Amino acid sequence: MIHIDPVAIHPVLGGYWHRTQLPGIPEPGQTLVMLCGARGVAAFEALARRCDRGAPHRCTECDARYRRAIGMPPSPFREAAPVSRLIGG
Repeated sequence: MIHIDPVAIHPVLGGYWHRTQLPGIPEPGQTLVMLCGARGVAAFEALARRCDRGAPHRCTECDARYRRAIGMPPSPFREAAPVSRLIGG
């Protein structure tokens, strides 16, 4: 048996990894809403195919909202623009 923690799942959308509140493992085709408000559809790919597109970057909005929710200080690292502006979220 394999145990997967839904909190450890970081969906990748538009080249950015996000945070979301999942009650369990999403079904393929299920719409997911990220903490930043962006939406995407769950799909699963082999690691080799995902690596072809390069390493994803952190969504700063998802990260900031997650940190606030758990009482963690803001990240000292900032990116140029909030991801939602980049992907239409």
